[in-house]
Amino acid sequence: MVKLITPITVLFTVARTALAVSCLDSLPASAFANSNEAVDCINYLAGLGGQPCTGTVSGTSFCWRGNTQITGIAPNGGSSTSSCQDVARGAGQIMDNCSRGDGKVKGQNPAWGNGNLIVDIRSV
Repeated sequence: MVKLITPITVLFTVARTALAVSCLDSLPASAFANSNEAVDCINYLAGLGGQPCTGTVSGTSFCWRGNTQITGIAPNGGSSTSSCQDVARGAGQIMDNCSRGDGKVKGQNPAWGNGNLIVDIRSV
């Protein structure tokens, strides 16, 4: 007998995660980060692999390049941890959905598989 519930659950989880991307349109133009700097940070975080990246309710900087920062936020209070690789995957979804043609990006998205850790890309 084939268990279909697990693949269906995974599919809905992936779809929900993809829909959670916010390009933070309410923020001013000054919040746009440099896409190349964001990609550099994403590559750095991906290179850390399974190392833990822990965000706090007030925000924790995971990477800062130039004027671009990737931050982890635990919106439900306390802290939340994902692998840095999963943080990079969440940030990659921001790049896929929120990058502009002029080389700018800003947005928020959960770390891959962890809705309790919000990944934020913006200018600081």
